[in-house]
Amino acid sequence: MKLLAISDVHGNGDVLKWLTELGRFADLLIIAGDVAEWGDVKFFRNFYKVISEKGLRTFFVPGNHDPDYELNLPKISNLHGNAVDFDGLTFCGIGGSNPTPFNTPFELDDSQAEEIISRLPNKVDVLVSHTSPYNTRCDRSYGGDHIGSKPVRRFIEKTKPKVVICGHVHEGRSTDSLWDTLIVNPGPAMSGFYVTVFFDGRTKVDLLQA
Repeated sequence: MKLLAISDVHGNGDVLKWLTELGRFADLLIIAGDVAEWGDVKFFRNFYKVISEKGLRTFFVPGNHDPDYELNLPKISNLHGNAVDFDGLTFCGIGGSNPTPFNTPFELDDSQAEEIISRLPNKVDVLVSHTSPYNTRCDRSYGGDHIGSKPVRRFIEKTKPKVVICGHVHEGRSTDSLWDTLIVNPGPAMSGFYVTVFFDGRTKVDLLQA
């Protein structure tokens, strides 16, 4: 199976041009949040409408800049607090982010994040989290601080998924691992960054740019 994964579009409509083209060659598209900028519902809905019309099977979580908004579109599934099986793998997710200094539209404190995570199964293959797990290469800020989610890290330590796809920390574009779990932050799609993930005996991830 081939996944195409992005995060952090932040209202850049040009992303749709290369994303829908590359998506034709993937089995599943993963979007780890922040499609919109500051809760722009119109952009958020139109972005996913175009992807749905292209027939691209897509799993997403809303980011801290996205509206916490359910979409009733063919081929599009919201993983926030949910689990979906696809081609023999279990995908689940959590959106939003831990609190930021900017009071963005969809932030969760640790207790709220823990409540959402409690809805997720103990058997997970792929976790999609907008916020990178705490204390990894994927959550390191420009200043060197780790600004990721501690509840997400605890969930990974407990369930040991094969792969975690995250975002939020633009400068945290990288891969890392927690035990046998591969963690990948694609970097901001607004700058053309994306990843491919292959499941074929072993898991392979490529950090790429459109």
